[in-house]
Amino acid sequence: MRKGYRRALIALIIIGVAVGGWGGYTLLYNKRLENEILSTNVDTKVFRPYILGTPITFKEGGNSAEFVKTADGWGGQEPEHRCAVGDSTVMRLYIPEAEEVALRITMDGFGVYPPKISKYQKVTVFVNDTEIGVWHVGLDGPFTMDIPSSVITDNTMTIRFVPEKPYSPPPDIRKLSMAVREITIDRVLGAQTKRKVGKWVKDNLMGGGVKQTYDTNISAEEEWK
Repeated sequence: MRKGYRRALIALIIIGVAVGGWGGYTLLYNKRLENEILSTNVDTKVFRPYILGTPITFKEGGNSAEFVKTADGWGGQEPEHRCAVGDSTVMRLYIPEAEEVALRITMDGFGVYPPKISKYQKVTVFVNDTEIGVWHVGLDGPFTMDIPSSVITDNTMTIRFVPEKPYSPPPDIRKLSMAVREITIDRVLGAQTKRKVGKWVKDNLMGGGVKQTYDTNISAEEEWK
């Protein structure tokens, strides 16, 4: 019994040291990123500060207003998403330590398209004016795309989504390409792990996920403060 208690105590000590060490590292890392953001010469009113791995949530009550604005092709707030509006929709981010790092963008959302004509909306993704690939945005996401480190030279990232055929689902008069629930940019390894975990949760705990058609409500315009 005494040996068992001793082993359990040693195990708890090791776990405590590991957790404490990781917590201390995380605090120092986050503090360093905050200092970089405060001292940068980048105009953070244009390029919004973003920490890798942070979900940008577009549903009501989310944080999307911190990162996107209607002038850049984003629709107003709807209960579960915001729509990408017009021929081009843009996000501008300042990401400390983004240079020379393999990144991946993940978008959870669904396409807005004429169902009798197409099964998906073709959306081309550009980063810093370089085409990095095409999403075929169907009924449900997530959709992913790797971002080559070569296109990022100063820790700023201008992401542009260009639909092939924007569509107005009646009675909406806007030209739409996709409805976005969430966007995350992360290191490739972290993104892969999170995507596998997310897929397992969706398949095993959520019955494979719920398919959602697009909402045709017209969004109220709102300004990014």
